[in-house]
Amino acid sequence: MRRQVNIGDRYQDCTAVWTQWEVARIYQDLLGVPHAVVTNVSDAMERRTIACPTLLDRRRFKLTAEDGAAIALPVMAEGQAGRRAGGGMSMPHY
Repeated sequence: MRRQVNIGDRYQDCTAVWTQWEVARIYQDLLGVPHAVVTNVSDAMERRTIACPTLLDRRRFKLTAEDGAAIALPVMAEGQAGRRAGGGMSMPHY
């Protein structure tokens, strides 16, 4: 089962662990890539637009519960680690 980003989901930024983002809106860009408009939980005036595949990257964001506790996502089956989220443009890996 592929994880999807839903309105109301909260994600913790792994580079700034004190920052949590809540998904306020989801839309697709002209290339068909889904993006989420997220609001900082501690500062509602701060908003960002983040591509949904980026939010689902466990190296960058962790899905959290409303109380801030991390939610364990299922581990990808062997052979799926290098698969892309589908659609969109190919991005180089450095």
